[in-house]
Parts: sequence; C-alpha cells; structure tokens
Amino acid sequence: MKLSGSKKILLLGIILLIIAGIVVVALKGVKVSLILQQHEEINIYIGKPTNLKDMKDICKEVFGNKQVIVNDLDVFKDAYSISVESVTNEEKDELINKVNEKYGVEITLEDISEKTISNIRVRDIIRPYIKPVLISAILIAVYMIIRFRKENALKLLGKIAGIILLTEAVIFSVIAVLRIPLSAIMINIMAVIAVVELCTYIYKLESKTVIKAEKYK
Repeated sequence: MKLSGSKKILLLGIILLIIAGIVVVALKGVKVSLILQQHEEINIYIGKPTNLKDMKDICKEVFGNKQVIVNDLDVFKDAYSISVESVTNEEKDELINKVNEKYGVEITLEDISEKTISNIRVRDIIRPYIKPVLISAILIAVYMIIRFRKENALKLLGKIAGIILLTEAVIFSVIAVLRIPLSAIMINIMAVIAVVELCTYIYKLESKTVIKAEKYK
C-alpha cells in the first residue's frame, strides 16, 4: 500500500518515538511508581480524627522532595500509612513532633511502626495478565476465522495484531521517554485501550460484512 506524504511523516515519527523509548529503557530502565520500588512504609496511629490533606502537608514538610504517598489506614481517620522512598531517624522525630503540634496529642515512637517493602518487578505485575490474554486471543482468533472465513481471516488477524502492538509500543515509548512512573493502573489503561481497539476493529468488519450481504440480496 502506497503511503501519502503525511502518512509517511507520521510513520517516521512513530518509528523514531519507539526507537527513543527502546534507548531510554536500555540506558535508564523503566521508571516505576513508588509503590513498586523498594521503599519504607510507616504506619502512624494518632488516636483522634484527623484530615488526610493535613497529613499530606505535614509529610511534605518533613520529607521535602522525596516521593511520598499517604493513605488512610481505617475509616476512623485516626491512622495513616505513609510510603516514602527512604526515612531517617531525624525525619521520624520531626514527623512525630509536627503531628503532636498539629493535633495536640502526645504520640511517641511506640505509636508508629516501620517496615521496608521490597521492590516489585514489572514482569511480576504483567504475569497475571498473560494467561487471560492468551485464552482471549485464542477465542478471538477462532471466532474471526469462522466468522470471516471468506475474507482471509488470517490476514485480518495479523492486521489487528499489528495495530494493537503498534499502539501499545507507542504508549509504552511515551511513558519511557517522558519518565512517567509505570504502575498497575497504567498497565490496566493500556489493556483497556487494546480491548477498545479490538472491539472497534471487529465492529467495522461486522458492518462491512452486513453491507456486503445486503448488497448481494
């Protein structure tokens, strides 16, 4: 198929983007979210209802430019889980002092617990998706071979597989080049995009098949 000038430029841009993504991953690896990295998790029990935003502000003051994620530990809003890339004894003392000052409590080191969370490998996140994807791919392939047997189903399967792989490669390259932290949510979004593309492609094929059938009636 001959490509127009604009399509050639678009294709070249996509190829360069994918190459750039491969280079960045090869040199720097994939940047992952804090939860997937090795980090420290601090659970702090305040003992009275507090505000999540206030706790986030306190953590920002204590830990500065470090990555921090703060979540409620229970529905009573009196305990929090703080995930931070690293923590020093001085920072723990400062955190306790600021919480005591903010809420008029007298918590001590005994009221907080700390543990190191090991990093989670990207392949460990992807592994649960492999079996469902393979089963779905086989079922879809069987359906398309039966449904579009008169229209070279294998060629159609190759085309949609190429489209989906190219789209996912572009998205992943953007994530890699812009150093966007990869997370489980991001992987789910990529999976949803693939499903939407597949459904759209099959819908268009079904529409064309119906039109042809109506034409030859």
